[in-house]
Amino acid sequence: MRRRRASRAVCPFPHPNCITTCPVCAYTVIESYSERMIPVPDKLHFTVAGGDNRLRYTAESLRERGFSVSRTKADADENFENTDVLILPVPLSRNGADVFAPQADNPIAVARLAGALPCTARVFCGMPGQNAEPFFRRGIRLYDYAAREEFAVRNALPTAEGVAQILLQSLPVTVRGATVLITGYGRTARACARLLSAMGAHVTVAARRCSALAFADTDGYRSLYLRELPRFMHEMDAVVNTVPATVLTYDVLREMRRDCPVIEIASAPYGTDLDAAEALGVHVQIAPSLPGKAAPKTAGVILADTVLNILREGNE
Repeated sequence: MRRRRASRAVCPFPHPNCITTCPVCAYTVIESYSERMIPVPDKLHFTVAGGDNRLRYTAESLRERGFSVSRTKADADENFENTDVLILPVPLSRNGADVFAPQADNPIAVARLAGALPCTARVFCGMPGQNAEPFFRRGIRLYDYAAREEFAVRNALPTAEGVAQILLQSLPVTVRGATVLITGYGRTARACARLLSAMGAHVTVAARRCSALAFADTDGYRSLYLRELPRFMHEMDAVVNTVPATVLTYDVLREMRRDCPVIEIASAPYGTDLDAAEALGVHVQIAPSLPGKAAPKTAGVILADTVLNILREGNE
């Protein structure tokens, strides 16, 4: 008797162009969507330069799929002439001039790197900001993979796990039973709320918009307007900020207990008044790039998938 091969479950929700809206099968949808897309030419040579362990695993993931890949430290004396696709870190630069390359002895300047690439190269990086200009001047196509929806959605979970790791190390109490405030309720905040709630924490969500608070309330969390925070801060055992604008002001921070840590995962200029926190003795841990630290292999595969998705879309 022939054994029937198990078929993949089909999600009942429609998935037109946005592949990450499904609350049931986000990962399956992303995978099947990628499989249906036009394949990336296998003769392309990828160079993965700079960054942390995330990019190391990005290079490994591309090699496993049969691509030619070079992994470099992004030193100033390296050669990029034979590069078809260049993958750079997120953020592209932390000092506004050089590629973020903590393992390089002499990190290459962004402007010099742009001049060393062939004009036909395609460059992928995260949050380039003003550093995109040298590439545009030479007509080099540059893509911000951090702006992609699938990249943000899939990185929310490793970010949440990174937050949980920090809380386990910094809280004077167990996560189970702790009252944790999460400011904002976007993709990452939702992932943090789900994970911490599953660990037994009592989650409170503070946001500005009524719609965000409605989602938080529907998901089963206590919800507050940001303007109400000073009245409730004395109850909190920990705070996780995801808002990239100052919401934890002096008036909010002074109502906190001094053993209540603040984990800052928003991008600069952050959501915490750092000067006020220092003056009040509030401990703030700035935790950028958590996916690359908490789960670098997962984050590297996500980055490789995102780059290949963009390349496939460009070949349609």
